[in-house]
Amino acid sequence: MRRKKKNSYKFAGKKHSKRGKISLTLALVSVLAGIGMVALSIQKGGNASVYIGSAGLFALLLSAVSLMIGLTSLKEESYKLFPVLGSVCSGITLAGWLVIYMIGF
Repeated sequence: MRRKKKNSYKFAGKKHSKRGKISLTLALVSVLAGIGMVALSIQKGGNASVYIGSAGLFALLLSAVSLMIGLTSLKEESYKLFPVLGSVCSGITLAGWLVIYMIGF
């Protein structure tokens, strides 16, 4: 059994937000999906199938959902590390997806 350190402090009963962790995970999945789709598109010479485009649309929606979850997790009484990281990453990812789709049209 581990012995508790004498100088370990815990100032409040706060924990890391589960919604914040989910938001960050979804944002990272969206980024990885984007990288994979760009790699597939480059590999096919810019002539990717409709499935790649629909997967990109799914990643855009995933990023939007991640942003909503991240913003709602900021209101929780917990540490703000994961909610802030999730919100920022998903906001940047969503903006990137919107720019890609605007360029495509």
